[in-house]
Amino acid sequence: MSDSFYKRILRDYSRRSRLGKFELFQSVFEPRREDRILDVGADPQLFSHYTFEDFYPFQERITGGSIDFEMVRQARVRYPKAQYAIFDGRALPFPDKSFDIVFSNAVIEHIVGAERQRQFAREAMRVGKSWFITTPNYWFPLEVHYLLPCFQFLPPAMQRIYSHLSPSAVLKGNLIDLSLLSARDLGRYFPTSEIATMRVTFWPETLVAYYADPARKRPQP
Repeated sequence: MSDSFYKRILRDYSRRSRLGKFELFQSVFEPRREDRILDVGADPQLFSHYTFEDFYPFQERITGGSIDFEMVRQARVRYPKAQYAIFDGRALPFPDKSFDIVFSNAVIEHIVGAERQRQFAREAMRVGKSWFITTPNYWFPLEVHYLLPCFQFLPPAMQRIYSHLSPSAVLKGNLIDLSLLSARDLGRYFPTSEIATMRVTFWPETLVAYYADPARKRPQP
């Protein structure tokens, strides 16, 4: 299977998955023009036209960023209305409750170690009045980065051998930093959040931790 075929599969799955997440985001928050949004882990490279910046109706209200300088540079070129910064999601350079919503799509699983993931969660909850955090489901039987069954259940030495079967030429023989979460894990990190499961296939592939600030509720007419 070619790398381009792998990318087409991944793009189609990601498109459907991300649209579902954005629809949930819309229904939970009903975005307002005055909202300040922080996008932790802005990534314009693989999934252009299906990123948060493509979806969100008030792009000029977004502050996006990542620890990766090149990723931030590309995001600034592709989405010039938004503001950008380079930052570590475990130590955000913003005051408490300085954003109405913190959004982060499939970033926390790339932070290895429970304490480091807790730091990421604490920072999102510190700077955001509300938040919407997504991550792949540890218990989905197909690991969505390598597209290999049960990859995440194996010890690292076996993962490296197994990775040679990945349809991605980039990931063959390579291990990327991954620490997938279950719904229970996500609930521990975001204890005041709702934990939603979302699926494109036969089993929930995605978990979402979200919290809407009660002050967002509009008065009934």
